[in-house]
Amino acid sequence: MTEPARPAVHDLQAMAQSVALAPRRIRSRFSRAARLDLIDRLSRWAGGGLALIAGVAIFIAVSAGRVFPFRAIIWTVLMIAALAASRRLLRQFRFGERSSAHPFRWRANYTSALAVLSAAFGAGAVIVLPAGAPDPLVGRSLGLFVAAIVGAAAVHAPHGRTAAAACLPGAVFIVFAAWRTGGAGATLWTAGLAAVGAAGVFLFNRYLRELAIRRFPRSALNRAARQAAFAAGAKQSASG
Repeated sequence: MTEPARPAVHDLQAMAQSVALAPRRIRSRFSRAARLDLIDRLSRWAGGGLALIAGVAIFIAVSAGRVFPFRAIIWTVLMIAALAASRRLLRQFRFGERSSAHPFRWRANYTSALAVLSAAFGAGAVIVLPAGAPDPLVGRSLGLFVAAIVGAAAVHAPHGRTAAAACLPGAVFIVFAAWRTGGAGATLWTAGLAAVGAAGVFLFNRYLRELAIRRFPRSALNRAARQAAFAAGAKQSASG
């Protein structure tokens, strides 16, 4: 029984070279440098978004506290805890602590903390605006709630999921509070305003993404250099 013919070394080298030089399909337009640039931009802007939420929360808590002091105190405690967690993650990344060496992990952790903060902020609309609250307080507070979550989402626009985390959890509570205090009319007005703001944030996110892609395009230079070196080594082995 004859053994099957084995390919020569030169044939194996040629096959490996053809596989290495075959073009690979690029699944994403993003380079790693573009993603890191967006993360850096997110970390630099995020402090402004947290400050916006904190400022609006203080104003609403003081205004509502004149009518519902106990409810305002409860909401303030929730906001302090949620803000502290988000602020701590941001500080750890910006000041070069351990999380700065893992930017993608930091982004995921910060997005989770921001979702909790958005939910705590939006829950304030339910806590400090019970059914039967004065109409001037309700109208002013709902407008500030929506403006704050849309503004915070715009500040976090460098990453779409982070922007969504800043807006969507809070928007659910705010729309529910509008329905409970103002009926269908207030619900449609609040939901429509939030939807228009979210559309603007979406367009801003797309603009930032395209800007990062243009500044840091995906490059195949390193891969091409490795392939050329492999081909040169294979040719040298074949000639030897």
